Amino acid sequence: MSPQRQSKTPQPTPSHVCNYSQVAGEELVVLTNNSTDTKREKSAEKAKHKEAKRRKAEEERLEVERKKRVEEEAQRRRVTEEEEAQKKRVAEEEAESPGQAG
Repeated sequence: MSPQRQSKTPQPTPSHVCNYSQVAGEELVVLTNNSTDTKREKSAEKAKHKEAKRRKAEEERLEVERKKRVEEEAQRRRVTEEEEAQKKRVAEEEAESPGQAG
């Protein structure tokens, strides 16, 4: 009998062999590389942060517009009240001196 030829390439020992055909699908997710999931999570978190920032800026812009409209309305009201007060004064002055007009 001739001696068996020894391979110089290291062979995996039985303890390193995994039979993935017998692993449930949920467990396979756990066994996968998490770097892809982490990148996805970071990307999703970044997108969520960007959206929150955009939403906050939009809310602030709308609040500024609302305050501007309120101020413009208050200004219009003041002008109207001043015009009405002026008309009232003119009417009172005319009523006090009816004979002086031409």
